[in-house]
Amino acid sequence: MNIQVSSQLKRLANLFTEDLFIVGGYVRNSLLGIELVDVDLCSKMTLDEISKLLEGSEFDFKVRSKSLGTAIISAGDEKYEYSTFRKEFYANNGEHTPEHVEFISSIEEDAKRRDFTVNAIYYDIKKNEIIDFYNGIQDIKKKILRTVETPEFVLCHDGARILRLFRFQCELGFKIEKNTLQTAIKYAGNVRGISSERRVSEITKILHSSTRYKTSKPNAFMKAFKIFNKAQLWSCFGMDTPKIKFNMVKKVEHKSQGFLIDLIDTVNPISISYYLERILIEMGVSKKFMINLINVLSGYYAALNRENNKPYFFKYFDNFPTILLLISKKSRFLAMKYEFFYKYIISHKLVISVKELKINGDDIKKYYPQVSPKRYKPILESLLSDVFDCKLNNDKKELIAAVNQKLKYL
Repeated sequence: MNIQVSSQLKRLANLFTEDLFIVGGYVRNSLLGIELVDVDLCSKMTLDEISKLLEGSEFDFKVRSKSLGTAIISAGDEKYEYSTFRKEFYANNGEHTPEHVEFISSIEEDAKRRDFTVNAIYYDIKKNEIIDFYNGIQDIKKKILRTVETPEFVLCHDGARILRLFRFQCELGFKIEKNTLQTAIKYAGNVRGISSERRVSEITKILHSSTRYKTSKPNAFMKAFKIFNKAQLWSCFGMDTPKIKFNMVKKVEHKSQGFLIDLIDTVNPISISYYLERILIEMGVSKKFMINLINVLSGYYAALNRENNKPYFFKYFDNFPTILLLISKKSRFLAMKYEFFYKYIISHKLVISVKELKINGDDIKKYYPQVSPKRYKPILESLLSDVFDCKLNNDKKELIAAVNQKLKYL
């Protein structure tokens, strides 16, 4: 069995006074013959020993976590994640990070802390040998995911491992061994114990698992989502529904948007924007991303509700190309209707935004100092409406004069 190792990595191994191993996804993917992932290294050597060992060499050494015994070793374009052999001890709250670790010299003991057999295959770089304590090679051939030790031992403390299990199932096209699956469902509540960023990261990776490897199948994510539905796991992600009816996510390119549409269609909230904001805050997304996503999905539903062209494009013009991709998967007629008006706006160079007006709030303040700043927005929006309807020209003097008339009504 051939594991591809760069000449640079071989030089690093030769510097070590102990055997240096590659473990995890890189070995797994090498045996599968698919795209290689990041190189994870390990040995019995401590961070202090390696730091001294690499002084003056071509390799840079940067500690990531002293308590976990992890570091980054790099040279040129290559970068490797290193960890010292260790035993891990977890709290009972589902946290991904162990409470404390014990550094050890036994590779067999280190293997016990790994998650799944296919990820616990070690490759000795110096000896060009594979060490497989848990028959991971056989499971790769059978395309099966199972835990290294008992599922109870591996999954009872770590919610992240449960999400990784479902992700690997989708990315690799493997089946989950029966007891491993049952135990993962049993402890799915531990997902609440990991950070919102990690939950979002794993769900996003599951959503895009079809594109992870060239061999991945279309809509591979449905393998995991069917399990989530059957086991009613969505509450672990802050979603107030036991099951989601999946439709749009299978059709659209932007899977996150399709997923949220299916969630909204399932829950049918009174206020789409309010519901989305609550869900996205729970998921820990950035404010900028949240505002943009809410605008896109609100624009999608506004089109389905056949909102009039002018108010529609005042709100959604900037994001319309993205919205159009969603509408076209739901109603070709509506997509053509709104696309026609969008192109009309562009071809006729119509003013569609307050930012395009030749006056702004500072001009109102200058010429009408008695006006409260709270009134600037409705005044400018009213002017925009008149300019769009060709009742006014987008001319500074004309607009400033028109403000006086607006003050009677706004």
